[in-house]
Amino acid sequence: MYSNSPFKNYFLIVISLIAVVFLGFIGYFRIQERIEQAYLLQVIFITALSFTLNVFIIFNINSQKKRKIIPLAIYIVLFGAFFKEFYSINMGVVYLLCTLVLLLVLDVLSISSSFKYFNIGALITISSLLYFPIIVMVPLFFFITLLYYKKKINISQYIAGVFVASILILEVTFLTGNFSYIEHWIQNLHVPKFHIEYQIPIIIIIFIITIYGWIYQYTNQTINNSIEQSSKYTILVFYLFAWILIYALFMGDNYHLLIFVSLPVSLILPKSI
Repeated sequence: MYSNSPFKNYFLIVISLIAVVFLGFIGYFRIQERIEQAYLLQVIFITALSFTLNVFIIFNINSQKKRKIIPLAIYIVLFGAFFKEFYSINMGVVYLLCTLVLLLVLDVLSISSSFKYFNIGALITISSLLYFPIIVMVPLFFFITLLYYKKKINISQYIAGVFVASILILEVTFLTGNFSYIEHWIQNLHVPKFHIEYQIPIIIIIFIITIYGWIYQYTNQTINNSIEQSSKYTILVFYLFAWILIYALFMGDNYHLLIFVSLPVSLILPKSI
């Protein structure tokens, strides 16, 4: 499924370097007057790493090279349009963690079954503690684990990942006495004001893309003949649908949250899987 050609290896390295430099310059000129230098470096690092990992997913999720340019172009456009979300370190970390979850659940990286589902459970739990609407993803990935598990231990490993991450975070919070973070998390447990002027059009567009993904999956013979491709496509559609729910309830006036669907949209829309 994966290519080990020198061209591919060097191409990914070049893309990564370009991403770091490009995002570094953008970040420097756009936010240097508003945040401290140390904070700026964190933003640049998280942004560049997230971008590089998503490009890595795009280049490794399909064996047909000619189908990778269009999703890559769509992803770059979406990422560039909404990367302002990274100005918040918390949201940048959440995006990075969600990227790592997709990296694992889409089998882009080879990892033992037990550790894979444990890591998925732990990462998505940490994400939900940083941005509470992500809690929607916890039952979603549990359902995906039930749907695609190869061994029964995968289910217990996922549940263990969720509980271990929750317990460790609560223990560290208790030992350090830093309860302000949990208080801030609780204070954000509310539904923001609904902005009908653009929130509904955004939700409708993403919903249409989701429906399109389902229809294409079951009408495309290539996907139907490949269990691996079909499962990856289904996971992306489920992930996109979960974000529709989050956007409908919690987007408020923050349209930069659209960056979280940049990867699934870029892979589903051009039929690239």
